[in-house]
Amino acid sequence: MSQVFVGNIACVRDVEDCIRATKKYTKGAFRKEIQHPIQGGEFPSKQITEHYEVYPDTELSWDMSASEAWAWVWGDVSHIDVVFRYDYQKNWASVTVKAGREAVIELARAIPNFSDTLAKAVVSGNGHKSQV
Repeated sequence: MSQVFVGNIACVRDVEDCIRATKKYTKGAFRKEIQHPIQGGEFPSKQITEHYEVYPDTELSWDMSASEAWAWVWGDVSHIDVVFRYDYQKNWASVTVKAGREAVIELARAIPNFSDTLAKAVVSGNGHKSQV
């Protein structure tokens, strides 16, 4: 069950920046890039979607041990899928944590300031303040 949070672009961008400040993520390393068959690959859009794979217990770097790197490549390292959607025409954005509330708690434990930023800046999809 996914956990969805919505807010304005600046608030959701702050949540994304918390993840980007760590070495615990990839931007969809194992995802296929979205193609725009009619407009072409570089077609500009007012709506952007960013896919992150967050590894709460693993920092990804060139200094990783070989065993850690192979575990990551072969998918043996657990990760949490987080999707950010931005609509610049409406100043609307959302954060979707694919694995639900337990994953949000795990991200709050692993990512500095994640919990504070999410709880302070973003309202859940049901219109009530999120309790993280």
